[in-house]
Amino acid sequence: MARGRDRISQLPADILDHILGFLPIKDAAKTAVLSSIWRDVWLSLTQLNFDHEFFCYMYKKHRHAIKYAKKSAVSLYVINKVLLLHNGTIRKFVLSFYNVGIRAIRSRSYDFDQWLLFVTKKGVEEIYIRFDKEAYKLPGCVFSCSTLKRLHLYGVVVEPMKFPCILPNVASLCFECVDFGPINCLDCAIDVPVLEKLSFIQCHDIFHFDITAPKLCSLTIEHCSSTVRGKFLPVSLDLRSISTLDLGGRLQGLFKEITSMGFQLNVEYLKLSCHHGFYTKSDGSSSVFVHLLRLCPKLGKLDINSFWFESSLTNCMDTLLELHAAAQTNKMLRTLKFISFEGSRSETLFIKDLLASFSTLEKVVIIREKRYCKKDSTGVMLELLDLPFASTKTKIIMV
Repeated sequence: MARGRDRISQLPADILDHILGFLPIKDAAKTAVLSSIWRDVWLSLTQLNFDHEFFCYMYKKHRHAIKYAKKSAVSLYVINKVLLLHNGTIRKFVLSFYNVGIRAIRSRSYDFDQWLLFVTKKGVEEIYIRFDKEAYKLPGCVFSCSTLKRLHLYGVVVEPMKFPCILPNVASLCFECVDFGPINCLDCAIDVPVLEKLSFIQCHDIFHFDITAPKLCSLTIEHCSSTVRGKFLPVSLDLRSISTLDLGGRLQGLFKEITSMGFQLNVEYLKLSCHHGFYTKSDGSSSVFVHLLRLCPKLGKLDINSFWFESSLTNCMDTLLELHAAAQTNKMLRTLKFISFEGSRSETLFIKDLLASFSTLEKVVIIREKRYCKKDSTGVMLELLDLPFASTKTKIIMV
């Protein structure tokens, strides 16, 4: 065993660092007692992952502490100690501060600010920050960090900014449960020059994040809402460069704003996770789904998750006719995927409508919900196959 350990110790430092990167940080720290080589690697670890597992370990280890706040203080002390002793570059920094009240978060904001200031000066390329409460205001050093390439923020507050360019080298940016204020204090949009992938998940008033992103190719908006009627998307965000669009939740407000832009999208891959009113008409106008198809004539791949179709679907002949008409403008749709299929009548009818409408379909994948009985799949497959498909090349796969 010792001989094998010695052979591992002889590996280059970057390989050892890569190995430790797969371990929880508490286990990576234990390797420091093996030898001076492992101690040096530990003190220069490029991935510092203070995640939920780390905090659970600390709370369990100090479970006899009288107050929960005291357990949190011990965890923060350990993080301070690790950062203080660290040498070299930090490529990835994860901080998931769980189960702590707003008062505790605010009282420790100075510590969090100092950690991020330290990390952003160490060549960090990826940051993931999570709080359960929207109480921590993210410092400006994160948005001005020149080495940062990926940023994921959960449960933080993003304050107004006074500079025209942010995140100069960030290609992937994700906001979850983020509280946005009027972020732009200037009279123009903020530029995020190399941003390629942008996600808003369960956020409010994302229109405050008014940016220009000339290289943006992937946009995700899931379960977001707006408190201002007629405002949803950032005004200056140009959607014409987007090839992948992922939408979830109630889409009516977002859809109206996209439609008002007056141009078609270049979306090739569309992902949808929708609620009531998605397919059938709700106010005398065409359905959201049909309008999205019309707006995406270059669509080649379509994923649909979480079916919420009304029982009156069988009476929506007008919607079906509109679906056929929309399909005539799309000659590129090759792949359909249905996720969380439960075998309901509405789901089956919807799939049949699509199969009968798109003449270019080649592959249809139906992924059953886990609770869906496998023996029912035969009946559904027979029902779907008992229909003249618009495309003779269509193959159905049910998993």
